[in-house]
Amino acid sequence: MSLKKIIIFVEGQSELIFVRQIILQIFNLEHISFDCFALDSKDYQQVPYPYPNKNAKIHFEIVNVGNDEKVLAEIKRRETDLFSKGFFSIIGLRDLYSEKYDQKSGGKIDLDITSKFIEVAQEQVNEMSNPNQIHFHFAIMEFEAWLLAMYENFEKINTILTNEFIKNNLGYDLSAIDPQEEFFKPANEIRKIFKLINEDYKKNQSDAEKLTSKLDVLDFEKLVERNVCWSFRDFYEKLKDLDS
Repeated sequence: MSLKKIIIFVEGQSELIFVRQIILQIFNLEHISFDCFALDSKDYQQVPYPYPNKNAKIHFEIVNVGNDEKVLAEIKRRETDLFSKGFFSIIGLRDLYSEKYDQKSGGKIDLDITSKFIEVAQEQVNEMSNPNQIHFHFAIMEFEAWLLAMYENFEKINTILTNEFIKNNLGYDLSAIDPQEEFFKPANEIRKIFKLINEDYKKNQSDAEKLTSKLDVLDFEKLVERNVCWSFRDFYEKLKDLDS
């Protein structure tokens, strides 16, 4: 069987670390390998942590392009070359929240505007050379909404951060809401939760590692079963399908 090569473009370092954790958790480690990159000008610079495996059946490249608007632009710029080099599939992931969305929506979640952003992105994918092998995903509104929906993970980070403690201090029950519909800027809610234990959330490498390193398949599957954050479900199921 030939090696199946997948490339995933993400908008930032935190998203790269999160995607890396999903891959490590849902695939048989004997069957995969991956490399992680950051886009520096127009070149890829390797970043921690590669996972080499000469016996891999699937090889992932995860690329942090450093900007939400660049994710689709980089796919468009590179897709012909990537397919010519034998890549099986190209996946893009970016937050829906952006300055452009903020300006159009007036600082609130607007389902019509959300649908339009998704539609416009898909139209651009459809114009590419091999659209059936390109899959573009938005985290609505930010990928931090997905982390809020996996609320049991906060207790793994610090035993004080039970859902009940968060509810008593911040006034919402994470087990009873859909964070992608509730919060315009989910990252701000992560910041509030960290402040409950006198810490900050700056979306840097250490914060991303702290938030994602304890996530496992059970967390992902529970989120899917709760039937919230459909944007996570679609992205997660697409990754799982790659193993078929």
